[in-house]
Amino acid sequence: MQRIQFYPSEELANILNAEAQSKGVSVSTYVTDLLEEYYGMKKNSVSITQLTATVLKEVENYIATLPKNVPFDLKTASKTYNEIKMTCGKKPQTVRASIGRSFGAKLGKAPFTNVRKYQDKNGKYILSVNNALMYELY
Repeated sequence: MQRIQFYPSEELANILNAEAQSKGVSVSTYVTDLLEEYYGMKKNSVSITQLTATVLKEVENYIATLPKNVPFDLKTASKTYNEIKMTCGKKPQTVRASIGRSFGAKLGKAPFTNVRKYQDKNGKYILSVNNALMYELY
């Protein structure tokens, strides 16, 4: 993937930041999705922005039913995350990593104010059998 420098006006940057943040993705991902849609490159796949929003909503619903101190990972909490296929020409592993970073950035903020990374007694983060970070409600 190629990097391109982009210098939006302050007004445009504020709009892009607000939109990306509301959808739970980075500005880079949001702009890429917008441009792919504009140029008709979507084909029949779902954008990473849409996937991220869907997964975050599913995780929000999942943790609403979860008791405190019970570890979970995104694969357990979201059916959509678990079933990601090739999207926008990107491998599922890459898309899951992007969604995981978006979720990690939302920890401690609404609606995930009471979610944190799961740690052992020595402060080391615990990984699931899928080698994914585990989280817990506190």
